[in-house]
Amino acid sequence: MSYLVLARKWRPAGFDDLVGQEAISRILVNAISQSRIAHAYLFSGPRGVGKTTTARILAKAINCAKGPTVSPCGVCASCAGIADGSSVDVMEIDGASNNSVDDIRDLRERVKYAPAGGRYKVYIIDEAHMLSGAAFNALLKTLEEPPSHVVFVLATTAAGKVPATVLSRCQHLPFRRIPIQKIKDRLKMIADSEAIRISDSAIELIARASEGSMRDSLTILDQLSAFSPDIKEFEVKDLLGIADFRALSEIAEAVIRGDRERILTIISELIDRGTDLKSFMRDLMQFFRDLLVAKVVSKQGILDASDSELTVIKEILKLTTEDHLTLLLSGMIEAESDVRTAFSPRVALEMALIKASFLSMLKPVKDALANIESLAGSCGTRPGGSGSSRKIGEESVIQQAEAPVVSVSKNTPVSPEVVEAPGQPIDGSDEFRERFLAKVEGVNHLLACKLADAGMRIEGESIVVTFDGGSAIHADSVKGSQELLEKIAAEVLGRKTSLLIDIVRKKVQRKRELKEKILSEPLVKDAIELFDGRIVDVRPIENPRKGGTDV
Repeated sequence: MSYLVLARKWRPAGFDDLVGQEAISRILVNAISQSRIAHAYLFSGPRGVGKTTTARILAKAINCAKGPTVSPCGVCASCAGIADGSSVDVMEIDGASNNSVDDIRDLRERVKYAPAGGRYKVYIIDEAHMLSGAAFNALLKTLEEPPSHVVFVLATTAAGKVPATVLSRCQHLPFRRIPIQKIKDRLKMIADSEAIRISDSAIELIARASEGSMRDSLTILDQLSAFSPDIKEFEVKDLLGIADFRALSEIAEAVIRGDRERILTIISELIDRGTDLKSFMRDLMQFFRDLLVAKVVSKQGILDASDSELTVIKEILKLTTEDHLTLLLSGMIEAESDVRTAFSPRVALEMALIKASFLSMLKPVKDALANIESLAGSCGTRPGGSGSSRKIGEESVIQQAEAPVVSVSKNTPVSPEVVEAPGQPIDGSDEFRERFLAKVEGVNHLLACKLADAGMRIEGESIVVTFDGGSAIHADSVKGSQELLEKIAAEVLGRKTSLLIDIVRKKVQRKRELKEKILSEPLVKDAIELFDGRIVDVRPIENPRKGGTDV
């Protein structure tokens, strides 16, 4: 007697045996119990989740000698014929090879005849989406108004390819992927019944590798039972090419740290061990997904991992942020497609991970905003439009506070808010600027911040304050305090002076010219090529040291 594979041997025989499709089972059971059996059904869903099996169970239920019944006996002539494929009343049609108009015309002729032994003639069309457009059109009338003794069941893995005209004539029952825990329970039950020795960790790996398909999990179990009489975790990994957790965690940590040398070393070790890089890339993408989930969700047990694995994951999470992991996972998704289709998977994997490692150099947006806020709390100065910027911060305020307070001559114009230290000669515009801004800081911090962006120079009896570029927006508000500023300037200089406010209008450069200029920079070219980026906007920035404009 020929060997019967586990997927066929353990095919569910009734609605109670269906795993992971409880909603579908309930709908069909209620329909049969209430004698509300539809004339056409569309079963859609991933491979190996029970679409064709459910169609056969439905055929048994409505044709059983004791039925229609929700619990077909499985021993009557009708049930036995449907189980072994010999029933003339239940016809399974392959939609991929019988997809022409002529095939549908032949079907329309056959549906007219009454069933030979059962109550209904059931037509199960597998991969129904493979039917041609003309074949679908030819089936429409029969599908909408078939003879009372006919039930159509269309099964497909691509419901989106089925025309809306067909969908509207069927009861659509979408099948879902089977949860991993249900697959594990089913595999353990079957392994015990078949006297197959297999560890729980090996069952876990099989369930995950099946991706929600019960048929795939049983096929893998069948292969492993022939591979080893006592199935262990490492044997499942060897057979399926599943990446080791240690390798995944080490390379993920290297990517997060930006350790490119370590990345290349690990990939070389994987090549030496004969690892399937395409499969490894899929596992790595899933690992980064698990890291992101663990970072976002604080609930314990969200990840199906051992205690030792969770400890490693927690240590990795200390090195990164949600923003960083989100960008990495996005890169992994793109990289998986590149590695899968690449002529050289090794080169594609190396370049993808090295590219992702550069993300470690980027700072989170919240840190950048915090830096901007900290800079906004202090003011920088640009003495006379040249030299490096200086701060008007605590040091200048403290120096002012420590200066001895003395009386001032009646002839010297004095602001009531400011007390002048003993008069000292001013060497030039830079020294005046420093002392002037220090006094303004003591009176009005915001006004000092606005003046810090301006250039200052002494011209005869006047102080010229120059605003240019983006700082020109402060000119009007400074003019509103001109009288106060003239008093403070007079105190610093020891003589009466006037304040002149000047706005420098710069030549407007066209953005196209600026973009061409920046694109000619080798460093910019390398960055665009490395990160697959593009220039969104170009703005001129004043560079006082060079006396010109940068972009």
